[in-house]
Amino acid sequence: MALTASAEAQQGTKRTVIMILVIGLHLVAFWALQNGLARRLVEVLPNDIKTKIIEEKKEEPPPPPPPPPDVQAPPPPFVPPVEVAIATPMETPPTAITTTTEKPPVSAPIMQPRQPVVVSARVDLKRSRGSCDELYTSALQRENAEGIVVIECAIDKEGRCRDPRVADSSGNGEIDKLGQKCARDLLRFIPGSVDGVVGPTNLKFRLNFKPK
Repeated sequence: MALTASAEAQQGTKRTVIMILVIGLHLVAFWALQNGLARRLVEVLPNDIKTKIIEEKKEEPPPPPPPPPDVQAPPPPFVPPVEVAIATPMETPPTAITTTTEKPPVSAPIMQPRQPVVVSARVDLKRSRGSCDELYTSALQRENAEGIVVIECAIDKEGRCRDPRVADSSGNGEIDKLGQKCARDLLRFIPGSVDGVVGPTNLKFRLNFKPK
């Protein structure tokens, strides 16, 4: 074990010495380059470059040829002008342009069928024989019966009511009968007409019955 330790120590010493020598050689080489070799290289390189520049000469281009002599062309021969008679055109009057507008054809008016003039019949109070209130009986008065009945009848040329009927009841049968009796016996009417021609027409009218 003692021999082995001494051998390892010797090897370590050798390695240290070798490293020191290597470092020293690098330092010497760096100093030599800085002082001697670098200056010689700088002195030699510029001389070589200058000699190369002097030796290389560019060839000059040949001079351009002289310009051709200025030769003037002879003048053209004289030719007398030829007289040409130009006939001026006569002014023609402008043509009159007339525009015609076509009117659309007038369509015939559409004839609408004439509506006949109808005059409805109506009550003629002057010719009536009395009032419907006269037919209101004492029995209806005691009952205080009242109502409105709508009577429809055909009015003839003489202005009388033919075949009166109840179009809308008053709700009281006695009042409805009084309405029919009054229209037939007491009331007179002005008959209706169509285009001025008197003829039978239908008429509806209301009769109101109430106590006095």
